[in-house]
Amino acid sequence: MNTLIRTAALSSLALLAGGVVAAPEAAPAPREVARRPLPWAVPDAQEVVVLSPTRPVRVRVTVLCEGRPVAQLWQERLRAAFEFFDRDRDGSLNEKEAGLIFSDAGLNQALQSGFYQPTPQDRPALARLDADKNGAVSFDEYLAYYRASSAGLVRPQPAQPDYTNGGAVTEALFKLLDANGDGKLTRDEVKGAEELLATLDADEDECLSQTELVPNAVNNQFARPVRVPPNGFPAAPANPAAQVVQTFDPARVPGTLTQQVIKKYDTDGDFELTREEAAFDAATFARLDADGSGKLDGEEVDAWRTGPPDLEVSLSLAPKAAECAAKLATARADANARGFVVKQVDPARLVVRVGRQPVEFSAQTTGAGFQQAATKAQYGYLFQQAAKGKDHVLDKDLTGPNAVPFQFLRTLFDGMDADADGRLTKPEFDAYFDLQDSFRSAAMALTPSVQTPTLFDLLDENRDGRIGVRELRTTWDRLAPLDPGPGDAVTRAAITPTVTLRLTRTIERYLASPQFGGNPRFNPNQVAVPQKGPVWFRKMDRNGDGDVSRAEFLGTRAEFDAIDADRDGLIGLDEAEAFDARARPVQKPADEKK
Repeated sequence: MNTLIRTAALSSLALLAGGVVAAPEAAPAPREVARRPLPWAVPDAQEVVVLSPTRPVRVRVTVLCEGRPVAQLWQERLRAAFEFFDRDRDGSLNEKEAGLIFSDAGLNQALQSGFYQPTPQDRPALARLDADKNGAVSFDEYLAYYRASSAGLVRPQPAQPDYTNGGAVTEALFKLLDANGDGKLTRDEVKGAEELLATLDADEDECLSQTELVPNAVNNQFARPVRVPPNGFPAAPANPAAQVVQTFDPARVPGTLTQQVIKKYDTDGDFELTREEAAFDAATFARLDADGSGKLDGEEVDAWRTGPPDLEVSLSLAPKAAECAAKLATARADANARGFVVKQVDPARLVVRVGRQPVEFSAQTTGAGFQQAATKAQYGYLFQQAAKGKDHVLDKDLTGPNAVPFQFLRTLFDGMDADADGRLTKPEFDAYFDLQDSFRSAAMALTPSVQTPTLFDLLDENRDGRIGVRELRTTWDRLAPLDPGPGDAVTRAAITPTVTLRLTRTIERYLASPQFGGNPRFNPNQVAVPQKGPVWFRKMDRNGDGDVSRAEFLGTRAEFDAIDADRDGLIGLDEAEAFDARARPVQKPADEKK
């Protein structure tokens, strides 16, 4: 009977939320590709150096693509392309087939800009690829050809300057919370922030947007704070970010960094660093202080530059935002012992605090593929026009009077015609562009920046452009540690510049740039679709804030209270999953059913 009740509860919740969704079929296992030593190095890590106000920090950032090493994924992509162009399936490329492959220069350009368009001058030649001069290109020779594009798979970007300039937003929001106007936010004043929902939530979505809180301080066209220069004339922002955060190839951290560190932290001008000046933890300082003098000279500081990093972090990019990850690879206990405070804000966002200096690591993707889709649609339109109702396109459809309008399609014709029968079908067309997309999705950019958050940014912990009920309730716990004061109030001093390191697709790097608020989903009116939790939970969470309120819940009050274990008026992800586990019938092993 209990099993029947639990099953009925699950069914009713799913039906109320919009119907039961069938479990998806298991995805087919990816084809295994034989691994072999690559003839060139694929960058899979970056050395990040942060010169914080108190101490220097070196972080080794390992970059993963879809949870796997970049080199492994890249070799799989190249193997798939090799087999696509190996038209006679003999395991090698002849002269004609070699002329069809993606050129190294063209592929390198596609990784940066998203567009690949071959030209007759750009086509690879057999003589260049055939290293052993046997008249055929083996897979190893094919791999060796893609040196430039392989080197550009993970591209460190220059440090971005502070584009936020959100003083107006911070001031307006601070005044809303500062009930007595004394310039400080007490625990009681911050606790009253939830009451703002009753008066300012214009669209009644149980969240507060920046526009609702500060209507006149936001440029709705770009969803970022309005820039108001004091003299009325816009000025190019200074870029101190390059002096605060830098990225390097792990094998090429320059010796000049040692000089930078000594110059910045040597307060008494003796060209040596005491532990108080460097602010290293006791173990790190003792390891570097080889002569036990209590001071680090140039050689000893250089040992910090060349030695093990202070922290190790891994960033993994995936097609879906919910599958991206930012993880601390260093044991948390070791990180804490070295004086770092680490917080996993969400699976794709990790914040490390060095004193009062926050350093944020994140992996972001739009998952939209808009650029690839636009390119494919553009050529798809040409395909339809050339086919004129047929299910294929012939070479003659693209020549003669049609040569000019279809010249781009003609350039790609031989490469797309997978079976080399002179007939380009729509499946062949799709396969060619899907192959291009697979390469674009493997190219990543690591972009550092130093941004001063607004008070709204600090409250909006999940960075969805809105402040939800749970974020309002946890405001004090998140703001109080940021203030340098005694801890009984929050002042404007709690807002300090944040160092950010964002891993994105190379072609999406500008969407995750500070000009768009660091959020690739730059449309503030678009509600994020929940990606985690039972089906009924995701469907009922209509405002996408990660909780189901009583207003969103479609069942009875008794059913809501049964799931809301902590009685806070919100059903969180953990509570939804716990209820789902209790309510779902236990599957008995096959041997117990007999």
